Amino acid sequence: MSSSDTSPTTAKKPRGQLKLLAIFAVVIGPIVIAGIMAKVGYEPQSNTNRSDLVEPQIQLEDWQLAADPVGYGSPWRVLVTSPQACEEACLQLLHEARQINVALGREAGRVKHMLALATQPPAELLEQLESEYPRLEKGTLDSAAYQNSLNQHPQEWQQGPQLWVVDPLGRVVLHQDADKPGKQLLDDLKHLLKVSKVG
Repeated sequence: MSSSDTSPTTAKKPRGQLKLLAIFAVVIGPIVIAGIMAKVGYEPQSNTNRSDLVEPQIQLEDWQLAADPVGYGSPWRVLVTSPQACEEACLQLLHEARQINVALGREAGRVKHMLALATQPPAELLEQLESEYPRLEKGTLDSAAYQNSLNQHPQEWQQGPQLWVVDPLGRVVLHQDADKPGKQLLDDLKHLLKVSKVG
C-alpha cells in the first residue's frame, strides 16, 4: 500500500523539473545566444533590399523631370535615365525595365516604365521606341540638375544610363546597377508594392 502511495509523487517530481528547465531555456536561451553573437561580432543583416536604397533622397523635381500623375494613387515607375543620347546600353536598360514591369503579373497595372533623357531623341529613335515600347512614358531631365543631385551618391551612378524605381509621390527610392540582374530590382519592387499604401 505504501509503495503505491509514493509512486505518483515521485513521477510528478521529474515532470515538474522538466517544465522548470524548459521555462529556463526559453527565457535564458535567447539571452545566451545574443551574448555569444555579440562576442563573436556577428551582426544580422538589417536591410532586406537587394538593390541600392537611394539615400540621401532624390525627387523627380530635383532633375526637373515632369511625370504626370504624381501623388497618392499614382503609379510606381521603373525609370531609365541617360544624361547623354540613348544608345545600346540605354536601350538594354529600357528592355530590362519593361521586362520587370511585365514580370509583375497582376500588379503590372500599378507600375509604368519610363525613359528620361537630357536631350531630345532623334526621330529615328522615337519611331523605334514607339514601335517597341508603345506604353513607354517619355520625359526630359535637366543634365546639370541631374548630375548635381547625384554628387553625394556613388560615382558609378553619375555615368551613363541608370535604372531606378520611383514611388507614386515622385521620390526616387531604389537604384539598380546595370551589371546586376534585374531580378533583384523586381524582387524589391514586388515587396514595395505589397506593403505600399500610396500607389
